[in-house]
Amino acid sequence: MTIVIILTEGAVSVTMVFDIRTLIILNFIVTIINAGSIAIIWHQYKDRFEGISLWLASTILHAVGLFLIAMRSEIPAFVASVIANALLLTGAVVLLMGLERFAGIKRSHRQNYFLLVIFAVAVNYYTVIDPSMTMREIIMSVFIMIIKSQGSWLLLKKVALNLRPITRITGLVLGGYVVVSLVRGILLMLFPLQTNDFFKSGFADSMAITMYIILSICLTVSIILMVTRRLLGEVQAQEEKFAAAFHSSPHGILLTKLYDGAIIEVNDGFVNLLGYKYDEAIGKRIIDLGIWISEEDRQTVIDKLSQGYEVRGAEFQFRKKSGEIMTGLFSASTLTLNNAKCILSNISDITESSQMKQQLQVMATHDYLTGLPNRRLFFDRFEYAMANAQRKKTGLVLMSLDLDNFKTINDELGHDIGDAVLVVAAARLKRVLRKVDTVARFGGDEFILLFGEINSKEEAVGLVQKILQELRQPYIIEEHRLGLTASIGVAMYPENGEEVDDLIKKSDEALYIAKKQGRNNFRFYTGFTNHE
Repeated sequence: MTIVIILTEGAVSVTMVFDIRTLIILNFIVTIINAGSIAIIWHQYKDRFEGISLWLASTILHAVGLFLIAMRSEIPAFVASVIANALLLTGAVVLLMGLERFAGIKRSHRQNYFLLVIFAVAVNYYTVIDPSMTMREIIMSVFIMIIKSQGSWLLLKKVALNLRPITRITGLVLGGYVVVSLVRGILLMLFPLQTNDFFKSGFADSMAITMYIILSICLTVSIILMVTRRLLGEVQAQEEKFAAAFHSSPHGILLTKLYDGAIIEVNDGFVNLLGYKYDEAIGKRIIDLGIWISEEDRQTVIDKLSQGYEVRGAEFQFRKKSGEIMTGLFSASTLTLNNAKCILSNISDITESSQMKQQLQVMATHDYLTGLPNRRLFFDRFEYAMANAQRKKTGLVLMSLDLDNFKTINDELGHDIGDAVLVVAAARLKRVLRKVDTVARFGGDEFILLFGEINSKEEAVGLVQKILQELRQPYIIEEHRLGLTASIGVAMYPENGEEVDDLIKKSDEALYIAKKQGRNNFRFYTGFTNHE
């Protein structure tokens, strides 16, 4: 605004003249600030919501158009009028397209493109051929009314019902543009401008531009609010979905604090699974409830989560309130809640399937009759024992053992009695084993024994004698009292070989000699020949 003081004879009058150039520059500055605000929203949410890129493009077009108008006296009239107004009009259409995409509505804008061309031609006509500031301003007001009314109707009536509370304020602001443009157009038709100099177009244009500046600020603020309110709505919807999934899940779910294990929330699945009521769990620490059987397992999970990793599908043992032990399939991840690191855990009961899995594993690695390891498991145990022997610089002893005259028992008393004898013999063999030793049944009455951490042949002899003595004890099977003996062949690691098959072969050769020499005794492998 400019204040002009007019001195006349005997009086002084003060007249206020609105400086439109200043208003345009102010509008340009406000638009740049608006563009910066929209750019921040665009950077944060461009991948989340459609249309924000078009809002930013619209604001930039508007800023460039205002800049060209502000430079009207410095650049050609065609650029300052036709090009500048075309940019302003295009920006209005682009804004409308962005609003439609944000609302999830996509439609053709052929009619608006057509109107854009018509208005651009009309502005050019009244700028170059028949200069008329009044007609140019009327054209601009009509176009703004058409485009902004579409945007207002879109946000107030056409968007989905759940979005209308979010878009209502922006729709009302666009309606404000329609009202201002309508009033401006009517005033221009009733009181045509007396000049073609835009910067001297007078009070009505000054007020219209001032209102547009206010509306542009309101529009930017309402758009930002629209985005944040929609984001808040989506977050609330996600929270509701999470809460519904949390409480309806059949699995036990609990939310705990990372640093002290305090329980924040549990679901019905947790209550049903572990037997603790809500008031017995919430506020307590996991360690106080004693849910974890192994504190080492719990600490391993905490350490992994603290390092930023997740736990997925791990099997752990848990204790129910009743004291019953349960095998659980456990998954956990961290999240931030009220600025505190928390753990979201999921536990499902797989006790039955775990037991079945263990049974299948036992069936695959153990003899069905005696429960001893089978050939497959024995070979695994040998690899482990050999690695241990190499590390500790000790030896191994491998023995092949047969029960003497066992076939006679099967033939005379039947296979049921024979099987019972094998079970008793297996139990006796297990009694002489240490933790580092293994006995396996390879079939029939053939047993293979592996003794680790043996440092001398004398130690091996002591073990063999102990085994033979154990097996000589009478076998009481039903009404039968049976006397049995055994024969044993012995091979030493590493003296007689380093491969398990080679050692078994050599212990079998030694067993053959022991049987040939009268049974109920043992022989070490010493490089026998066939005639031995």
